[in-house]
Amino acid sequence: MQKIPCSVLVLTRNAASTLDRALKPLAPFGEILVHDANSEDETMAIAKKYGAKVLKQYDTEEKSVRVKDFTEIRLKQRADATFDWVFYLDADEEIPPELATEIGEILKTAYPKVIIKIPRLPVINGKIFRHGAFWPEVMPRIHHRKGGCTLQEGKAVHEKYVYDDSFTVVITRNPLFVPMDPLPDLIQKDDTYIALEAKRFREQGKRSLWHFIKWFLIREPLIMLNILLHILWCRVRYFGKDSLPFPYEWRIVRYHARLLGALIWSKVTS
Repeated sequence: MQKIPCSVLVLTRNAASTLDRALKPLAPFGEILVHDANSEDETMAIAKKYGAKVLKQYDTEEKSVRVKDFTEIRLKQRADATFDWVFYLDADEEIPPELATEIGEILKTAYPKVIIKIPRLPVINGKIFRHGAFWPEVMPRIHHRKGGCTLQEGKAVHEKYVYDDSFTVVITRNPLFVPMDPLPDLIQKDDTYIALEAKRFREQGKRSLWHFIKWFLIREPLIMLNILLHILWCRVRYFGKDSLPFPYEWRIVRYHARLLGALIWSKVTS
């Protein structure tokens, strides 16, 4: 069978509990490229089992290194890829066979200025949830590295695609699945991201008071309000059927509330 001419790029750090599920469906792709943080579990052994090329995230022997800048490391992954089409996949995500087939069909005729977005659906204890404040979440995941698309500089977490109106966006019919970690683990991960964002804010230097008010004192509360309204709308529209459990939804509100608090503290103490 002819391989899909696309490199799948995966970041790992002690990801043995989810990596097998993530890599097993990737056999149709031309390359699996895993950048590892010197994991201390079986991550690298699992990656090699599926024929992945394993590289280091950082040139160090330190174990379980944390990513300092996700945008920087994602661009490094792209530079190390064999194919021009690249697919960013998280180590805790899973693509069904139908999605792999669909991606292969799209890439047969796609040109460099195409961005492929993929819906994501959460899974908790084997159950798929189709509705929520951000679900299905449709995210850009595949692009051609010579088409002019890049990632926004300075985004230490939640990396953001940058491309103009000359690009065509294609959204897949089939979603990928995100088996959710236990809620305490997700909250711990959120707190790590908040710390990275606060650090980036401090390192960006002094900003005007209006910039701070506009982007944080106004923007973050509006995001929280929007999330709460979406949670309510989902429960009214779908009667709660297949809707993400409320504690998982509230976690997103918590993230933005704590992020706002961290940024205010950084502003006060800078």
